[in-house]
Amino acid sequence: MEATYNYILQSGLCLLLFYVFYMLVLRTFPRTGFSRLYLLLVPLLAIVIPLIELPIAAVQHYLPAVVLPEFVLPEVIVTAHPPQQTIVPESIFRLSFMLTIVYATVAAVLLIRLGRQLLELRQLAKDATIIQGHNTEATILQTEKHATFAFLNYIFLNQQTHLSELEQKQVLAHELAHVRLGHSYDVLYYEVLTALLWFNPLVWLLKAELRDVHEYQADAAVTTEYQPDVYTSLLAKEALYRTGIPVGHHFYKPQVFKRLRMLQKRNEQTTLVRPLLAVPLLLLMVFFFSAKDVTADMVERLAKPVAKQFTEPSPATTTPQPEPETATGPLVATPETIAPERYIPKPAEKPAPEKSQPPAKQEPYSYVEQMPSFEGGEVEMHKFIARSIRYPQTTKEAGLEGLVVASFVIETDGSLSDITILKGLDEAADQETRRVIESMSGKWQPGMQNGQVVPVRYTIPMRFALIN
Repeated sequence: MEATYNYILQSGLCLLLFYVFYMLVLRTFPRTGFSRLYLLLVPLLAIVIPLIELPIAAVQHYLPAVVLPEFVLPEVIVTAHPPQQTIVPESIFRLSFMLTIVYATVAAVLLIRLGRQLLELRQLAKDATIIQGHNTEATILQTEKHATFAFLNYIFLNQQTHLSELEQKQVLAHELAHVRLGHSYDVLYYEVLTALLWFNPLVWLLKAELRDVHEYQADAAVTTEYQPDVYTSLLAKEALYRTGIPVGHHFYKPQVFKRLRMLQKRNEQTTLVRPLLAVPLLLLMVFFFSAKDVTADMVERLAKPVAKQFTEPSPATTTPQPEPETATGPLVATPETIAPERYIPKPAEKPAPEKSQPPAKQEPYSYVEQMPSFEGGEVEMHKFIARSIRYPQTTKEAGLEGLVVASFVIETDGSLSDITILKGLDEAADQETRRVIESMSGKWQPGMQNGQVVPVRYTIPMRFALIN
């Protein structure tokens, strides 16, 4: 569950950075095609980037090993009552379950609402009257229930008696631009995203920005056929009209004033500098989120080939062996040079046994891909502690209460080692904490990193509380 929370936090941070960049750099950029592509991609990038685990050479060579804080287990509260009354944080499980239910319920409601709107549009298309005589890529339907809007390849036209014929043609051209550019698919895409990620307000804000970009593009398409001054007059005239079905693209929208400002920028000279600034932003985010996977063992593996060059002897530096003595040198005693009765063979000397060096102990990890788990899970671990721990009598008589923080290493065989009291209360409470942790030895499934069993260090806080 903690991994899920971390992922949601990282994904939300990515989306926040993307949103801030858009608001500062791309929101007023006249070339709206880049803005549309950006707004469509950033939610997916925010979902994918926290999942990236790339062995980036630059990260491995130039970043030190990432030192993560020791994994801290939830706090255990020890009271002065019998052990069965020790408070066990099973509420953690209940809270996670309730949050899951709330998330699924809201997501289902939003998806059902979307389905209802689509069914309403289908029924509206059945009830509407097809207007003949329009040689366009869309089906023109006459409706009196809603304001003029477009969805997929349908354009729903309301009674426009208050508009001149030229103004009616401009409204139709605007809705046709939505159809040609496929804006309805963008809307459906974001409707599903907001249903699944409803808890993140940034998704809703990005959806609103995309709707604005759609209107800017449709307005730009109209001004290529009609005079901009005439069209801006039409926008100002229709600024106060209300919308109908939310899933459609409506001509009468409150953001008309923003559309007027964007139309004023249509002839500005622009370069690709602003949209291209998104590339280094993306690379930096990928770099930093993938750097979390650089661990000490990666650095060690990278350093081994270099260290090997300095530790192995080179053939050119081998120590030369002494040459045998020549005939002119001193005489060497052999059986032939000594009388047989005086020659006693010297027993061959046995080479002294080499002292085997104990294997270097592997440094424990602070966080791995698969963290160690207690038999039965976290709730069972707290139940085990509740059954085992006692409030020391001397501590209780002294009226002492407070926090004892202990650290220990879960070895590759599930045993515990290096049990250390990081923060103590008194000797009795510290010893009781150590005793309970020692009794948990052998009851753990070890952690895994890169498919190998590795030791992992844990930290657990135990709070001794005198509850009346």
